[in-house]
Amino acid sequence: MNFQGVVMNVADLNRSIDFYREVLDFTLLSQKEQLAAVSAPGSDRTQVIVLRALGSTVVGGAGHSGLRAFILEVESDDQLERIASELDARRLLISRRDHSEWTAVVGRDPDGVAVVVAWHSGGGRIPEEAWRTLDDFLYGIGE
Repeated sequence: MNFQGVVMNVADLNRSIDFYREVLDFTLLSQKEQLAAVSAPGSDRTQVIVLRALGSTVVGGAGHSGLRAFILEVESDDQLERIASELDARRLLISRRDHSEWTAVVGRDPDGVAVVVAWHSGGGRIPEEAWRTLDDFLYGIGE
């Protein structure tokens, strides 16, 4: 089983499209009225976020904005540093975590959803075993 996509409610569709394109290099696949699909770069699998505009007066339940956090993995330290710089330039960079096996930066998208971008220092993908140890870093994401 592979991650295919997620639907994310947003307050301002164009602002969110700009963020995912400019900061994270996502590609805009399609857009109409209050819906857009953006695709993650550099993957041999299709991985899509469907952005759904709800406006600025959203409340709980299915009408709430966003997710708590969205976690991405990049292939190089250069990619990670470029994203960290973009987040910092927009005053959306929250923190950085250097682990023995991976490095992550945490920022926020325009709707306040935590965006975590990680890189495996040994190259390749972060192994499943890394998720078997849940530490305070994960608990604090999205706070």
